Amino acid sequence: MQFSFQDFSTRRARPWVLAALMALSLAGFASTILAASEGNADAREAFARAQEHRSRGDVRSARIELMNAIKADPQWIDARILQAEMLLKLFDGIGAEAELERAFSLGLDPSEVRHLYGHALQLQGKWDKAKEQLFADDIPEENQAYTARIVGRLAVQTGDDALATRAFDRSIQLDAANPDLWVDIARFRAGSGDQAGAIAAVDEAVKLEPNNVRALQYRGELLRFQFGLGAALPWFERALQIDPNDVALLTEYAATLGDMGRMTDMLTVARKIISLDGRNPRAFFMQAVLAARAGKYPLARTLMQKTQGRLDDVPAVLLVQGIIEHGETNYNAAIDKFRRLVSLQPRNRQAQNLLARSLYLAGDASDAVEVLKAQVNNSGADPYALWLAGQGLEAIDERQQAVGVLNRAARHDVGKKTAFTPAAPLGVLQAEANRSPNDAGTVIPYIRALYDRGDFARAFAEAKRLQRGNPGASDAHILVADTAMARGDYDEALRALENARKIRFSESVMLRIVEALRAKGAMQRSGEVLAEYLNYNPSNIAGLRWLAYAHLETENWDIARRILENLRKRIGDNDALIMVGLSQAYTGLGQTEKAIRAGRIAYAVQPSSPVVSHLYGLALLEDSTRTKDAHDLIKKAVAIRPQNALYRASLARASAALR
Repeated sequence: MQFSFQDFSTRRARPWVLAALMALSLAGFASTILAASEGNADAREAFARAQEHRSRGDVRSARIELMNAIKADPQWIDARILQAEMLLKLFDGIGAEAELERAFSLGLDPSEVRHLYGHALQLQGKWDKAKEQLFADDIPEENQAYTARIVGRLAVQTGDDALATRAFDRSIQLDAANPDLWVDIARFRAGSGDQAGAIAAVDEAVKLEPNNVRALQYRGELLRFQFGLGAALPWFERALQIDPNDVALLTEYAATLGDMGRMTDMLTVARKIISLDGRNPRAFFMQAVLAARAGKYPLARTLMQKTQGRLDDVPAVLLVQGIIEHGETNYNAAIDKFRRLVSLQPRNRQAQNLLARSLYLAGDASDAVEVLKAQVNNSGADPYALWLAGQGLEAIDERQQAVGVLNRAARHDVGKKTAFTPAAPLGVLQAEANRSPNDAGTVIPYIRALYDRGDFARAFAEAKRLQRGNPGASDAHILVADTAMARGDYDEALRALENARKIRFSESVMLRIVEALRAKGAMQRSGEVLAEYLNYNPSNIAGLRWLAYAHLETENWDIARRILENLRKRIGDNDALIMVGLSQAYTGLGQTEKAIRAGRIAYAVQPSSPVVSHLYGLALLEDSTRTKDAHDLIKKAVAIRPQNALYRASLARASAALR
């Protein structure tokens, strides 16, 4: 059965193109056309060894043996073709194309390997040339399933979801037992927001071939996305037992180790990657991250230069480049990096904060405030952004606005992270949602607009409708949870969050579950959820914050101290809540001087915070020579929050100590 897509816009019979391609392939090699051989004895021995390595999944060793076979007999077409296949498995489209071109010069009919040639071009991003090969009329039937799979990949890369769906459906019809196909389908589904469908597809791939390295790798990637970093490691390690030299797999493994904070292990793997692929940009980037985290900015810069600019448009790379410039006080250069990052990720709050900080330090407070305006005007602004915006407003003499913003930062009561204010009127959003009730892209803005207006009942009803139409999308369940919590229905919220958790146990899901359980008074269960999340994500800052605060609540002072000191090392002294938490922990441990030092730093960051004033005051109260200062600080906390019973009790204690 001939593979075709009749509605592909550029598809038409063009025999002159095929003839020209063949002529181009053969041009310059006329003297060797008749020189092809059947393979000499040495070449066949090396070829046999390559096939053995291939059968075990050791592609890199197979490639080396094929190099030996080609060296023994450069005119043997079969060795060239198999080498092209191995290079494709190693994602080397340029090398595969070169081997196929050489095979053409030896007399190979291009129609026999159009599926491989198109794949090689697809890997290089040569979309139009790849399509010429993949949509040719002379592809043998036995290669059409492979061809359809590569068309699917190409369609995904070019954003043609309809073509990708047809291509993958066609490939399933022709070769449903191909595990690589199911990995491609899993990636397509995940990219389309169907996490549950992606998991089902990759599970099918692993079932079909338990030792398929690509299937095991992507199962790990999905588990990393679904549950957290630690969940991925066993799958990566299982795949590495099959092929310990697979660079793509090693790269994902190293990145995961780094994100978990296992920097020494990450460095070991990154060095192995470089030994296998001396120009691998991600390995150098990972080493640069490690150097930057240690404050070794010149070394980090040198390592980044070794990436040769091949990752310069990747958001994570721009972030590190900006941090390097910022760390070396090259604020204008940092501004350039962070501006590019914000343009790529306009909702990345960390990027906004870094850009604003760089602008402020470069003397451009006005632009710093402008960068933070959207975030500050949103109910979910984080305290650091509010504090930074307040500093910027003070610098441009907008003191009245500055006071209001700084007071919000001081209260640490910034509300949930809700949607950005919709650009379209509510009526327009409603009409679009009604036209496409199961399309998350149109319904979510409508739901969030209702939420922002405080119409939680309608928002909840719309979220439930979206949830029914998109049971495999985590965001649909999260929307139900948010609207349910806004109505005070924590049981409904927890049911929705459990559905979201099965698809992806993300930081946002974890925080919502913990919030809902604490609102219900289920403190122990909230702690269990937090512990489970941190088991997979041991370096997650938000999770560690909650864990530290939980230990402060239960007066486990030393555990809280160790967690907070670790966070302090990672993010510095500019977080008032971490510093004042340390002050509370040291106070509980009886280490008064350390408690006072930590409290002093917190107060310097946010002097108008009632939390900071109260806990810093309690630290000072332990020093009999500082009772008056302690009383004044606690009195300030009560003045800001007069209804807080804990603050009033502390003030009574401080007043008694003065007498």
